[in-house]
Amino acid sequence: MTGTGTRPGELAAETVGGLIAARAREHPGKPALVVDGTELTYGELDQAVSEVARGLLAVGAAPGDSVGILLPNRAEYVLTWFGAARAGLVEVPVNTAYKGQFLDHALRSTDVRFLVTEPALLELVADLSEPPHTLTTVVVLGDTAPGRTPPGVRVLSWRELLAAGDPARELPRVGPSDPVAIMLTSGTTGRSKGVVYPNRMQVVAARECATQLGTTSDERLYTCLPLFHGAAQVNITLHGLSAGATVVLGRRFSASGFWDEIRAHRVTQFNALGSILPVLLARPPSERDRDHQVERVFAAPAPPEVLHPFEERFGVHIVEGYGLTEIKNVLYNPLDARKVGSIGLPTESSIVEVHDERGNRAAPGQAGEIVYRPCQADIMFAGYRGDPEATLATMKDLWWHTGDLGYTDEDGYFYFIDRKKDALRRRGENISSHEVESVLLAYPGVVAAAAVATPSELGEDEVLAVLQLESGRQVDFAGLFAHCDRAMPHFMVPRYYRVVDELPVTPTGKVRKTDLRGQGRDDAWDAHAAGFTPARHV
Repeated sequence: MTGTGTRPGELAAETVGGLIAARAREHPGKPALVVDGTELTYGELDQAVSEVARGLLAVGAAPGDSVGILLPNRAEYVLTWFGAARAGLVEVPVNTAYKGQFLDHALRSTDVRFLVTEPALLELVADLSEPPHTLTTVVVLGDTAPGRTPPGVRVLSWRELLAAGDPARELPRVGPSDPVAIMLTSGTTGRSKGVVYPNRMQVVAARECATQLGTTSDERLYTCLPLFHGAAQVNITLHGLSAGATVVLGRRFSASGFWDEIRAHRVTQFNALGSILPVLLARPPSERDRDHQVERVFAAPAPPEVLHPFEERFGVHIVEGYGLTEIKNVLYNPLDARKVGSIGLPTESSIVEVHDERGNRAAPGQAGEIVYRPCQADIMFAGYRGDPEATLATMKDLWWHTGDLGYTDEDGYFYFIDRKKDALRRRGENISSHEVESVLLAYPGVVAAAAVATPSELGEDEVLAVLQLESGRQVDFAGLFAHCDRAMPHFMVPRYYRVVDELPVTPTGKVRKTDLRGQGRDDAWDAHAAGFTPARHV
């Protein structure tokens, strides 16, 4: 904490807590948040945010402390996020599918001191061999007492948290450069990293999203994506509140109930990741396909073979864009000058180029790496938590390197080609191949493993595990799948498994994953075809 910021409500365009206070002054009686049948006006939201902020400080949180949120989409998630921001604390969104080593790493690497969760999810924390050393307090929602709790950790109810706060307590100053969140991103050569967000980064990202999508204050924005994702947090929730609109949160995606929920809440915008658009498009046509108020959809990816039929059938306009956890969305395909297939043009605060292998700007049509520079301070990540070497490794010649390949056209529009990195993307989730491989290597008889992407019939990736076994060993694929299902979040569990005599490697010993992807999966064991699907925990 710098201590040089302002109190809530000031610098509204610069801090998350200030943004909420400013909208409450402008629209005190207007609906701000709708979730699970609960509706909060901007005035009620602002008041509740201050209550949570004072409660967190009263139970021992100090500015700069990390507050983990392990929750599905619900009102308390938003209140904890904004309450932490107003108190100068740092939100850590934790994927509700995490368990075991993944949950332990998420909490431990971000130094989570306070955790807000539900009884069922607290069981996963209690299952850890030992709680992270920084974790002192858990706040549990609901009226049901948790069955098991982590040893040596104080457990409070949500009601006790709110009651602890003193309404007269002065809240700390928070500045635009102060950290507001640590978002966990997938590593490509190591474990997931904690991406530290300054306040201004979240606020500018939300404001630019509203500008690019032409969002007005009389709109109703919807997401059913989980709030531990930036797509739901910033691209819908904070985006909608930045515009003074109403934000509607769904619990999770349901293809059969999606449009009914959209109609019931009079939604004008929603966002979609992964296979959501193809899945909705695959549903049987209905005479009610255009019986809704949606005008615009922010979606990534939306290839032409999906975009055109979706727009024609449902009567919406799809906006594509490009961004990464570390740099926010930096490209949007403009509403009034769209080029289908492009990922768009840079936002006002972004300098984006394509560079060749020597670091020179690539000519139009020439493939190279997409690189980025911000136009102002504190609008990209402040670094990876506790990992300055990894932070520096992403910078070269004063450019942040995305690891993604692309090109531009003569008009300056950007086009995405492929990832240079080994990260995978499945059902809207980023996956670290390194973490998948570490679980595969723990299975008896596996001496080498590589996790690579293979095309899915729904778009994005499926995960293919390529294995090298001990000499003379055979693999029980059903047993290996069960091992992975026990150890990994459901979205990380490989669907395909293939055994090779020896993994192809470079002269320096690195696996040539391009070769493995090129070999396909025709001879792979398919868990879905064999009747196995990963278990969900929420």
